Amino acid sequence: MYRMQSRHQRRKNRRRQHAMQSQNRLLSLIGDVQHHPQNHRETWAKHVYKISRKNRIRFTKEAKRLVCRSCAALLIHGTTSRIRLRNGVKIVHCMKCQSTRRIPYKSIKR
Repeated sequence: MYRMQSRHQRRKNRRRQHAMQSQNRLLSLIGDVQHHPQNHRETWAKHVYKISRKNRIRFTKEAKRLVCRSCAALLIHGTTSRIRLRNGVKIVHCMKCQSTRRIPYKSIKR
């Protein structure tokens, strides 16, 4: 039997859906390096972080690679982050807040 959703639940779903759309839009803008300056991209990275925290939305894999979990800074290889590969682990070090993330990976066997 079909049960109608309460008004609160419908609003919550609508708000969440809108937040996910905003998050995806900002991530696409962040990824467009040629058309947008770095300071705008850094601001958008902080907005993505705030949107996901406020609406309890998980970060996509793309967002996890682009935004620092600790300080919400945009992670640019060589500028704001340092990446090392050691023993099957990718180590991403944020230069702004000094936090590190370790991401396991599988090396290609020949």
